[in-house]
Amino acid sequence: MRALVTGSRLPFAIEQIRKLGRMGHEVYASDALWSAPGNHSRFAAGALVTAAPRHAPEQFVRDVVTHLREHPTDRVIPSFEEVFYLARHRRQIEPHAELFAPSFDVLTRLHDKGSMVSFAQELGLKVAPTLLATSREELAHACEEFPRFFARPAYTRGGVSLYTNTGPLAGAVHLAECAPTPQNPWLVQPFLDGRDICSHSIVHHGQVTAHVTYVHPLTLEHAGGIVFESVVVPETLRVARLVAEATGYHGQLSFDFMETEDGVYLVECNPRPTAGLTVMPDAVFDDGMMNRTGGDTVVGPAGVQRKLSLALLRNMVVHWESLPENFAALASKTPDIYADPDDLVPLFSQFVAYGKVLQHRLKHGKGRSDLMQGYFEDLTYDGEGVAAVRTATRRAA
Repeated sequence: MRALVTGSRLPFAIEQIRKLGRMGHEVYASDALWSAPGNHSRFAAGALVTAAPRHAPEQFVRDVVTHLREHPTDRVIPSFEEVFYLARHRRQIEPHAELFAPSFDVLTRLHDKGSMVSFAQELGLKVAPTLLATSREELAHACEEFPRFFARPAYTRGGVSLYTNTGPLAGAVHLAECAPTPQNPWLVQPFLDGRDICSHSIVHHGQVTAHVTYVHPLTLEHAGGIVFESVVVPETLRVARLVAEATGYHGQLSFDFMETEDGVYLVECNPRPTAGLTVMPDAVFDDGMMNRTGGDTVVGPAGVQRKLSLALLRNMVVHWESLPENFAALASKTPDIYADPDDLVPLFSQFVAYGKVLQHRLKHGKGRSDLMQGYFEDLTYDGEGVAAVRTATRRAA
């Protein structure tokens, strides 16, 4: 297979590029950042620098199409929310290559956390009671409905912009910093005690061909994971299959869950790759991607670990009280995602790519959200031009 992997700055993008290369496929990398680590992998046959998907979507698509015309390609594989801009312009792309992604309508239904909750309720899946707030006043009222609450925008990612009165993030975001709107309302739910678990699936036309479940023992300031470990939780595969079959999903599909004494609750959906790719063995990934499973689902084994060493180092400096556990993870034999001994250049280009974070922080401040948002802000999609239907989710009175 000849593939183009977009959004190559992401850790799971570099993982895709290496897996494809190791399994004998010809792969090109692309990103709006020249310094994107995946663009400099030795497993990439070449690299494409495009316009920023969020800020210049039509030029971004033209850049991709130009590449496809010049380099015959079987499949375009998105890595992050640039998938929305590609799917919206599918007719321009698919005369040249398959876009490994579902329809734009399916993507937006699952990406919007409000409409995703409504859809999950229709499927009979276990989700927490949910209120929607379209203003700060509604948000304040909705939070009063739950003694311990957990609130976040319908469009957010990476564990940022979380407003809660419980747990380690209590007080990290204040009500005055929250700005719900009808276009991007906030979901308010009761705070659930339990274990955060996530899943990643490869899906072909409604059939899950490969699946892995994972946890993140260490996180970046209680948000995105920086150490990942695969586990086996059958309920996550059941949910992935139900959603994939109901939508005819085609592409990569990821979910976040909360495992409680009461059962496994579905929290949100990421209709794209996530860090689960890093703990999915190459052979499982390849069989799933090439649809060689004979109608079955290949499930990744438990116990595979990966880490992000630079994030661990940052935690040790910024949060010295967490030094022992972060140092132990850093000193462990767990493989680093960027620092592959057979492919070291992406590790160094990562430092250059993080210059984008510095620029964003200088412009917008030094909040935790800015640290993460700064790295992928120009790849994100927040529902522009879409009026989502959230029929089963109650609005705050």
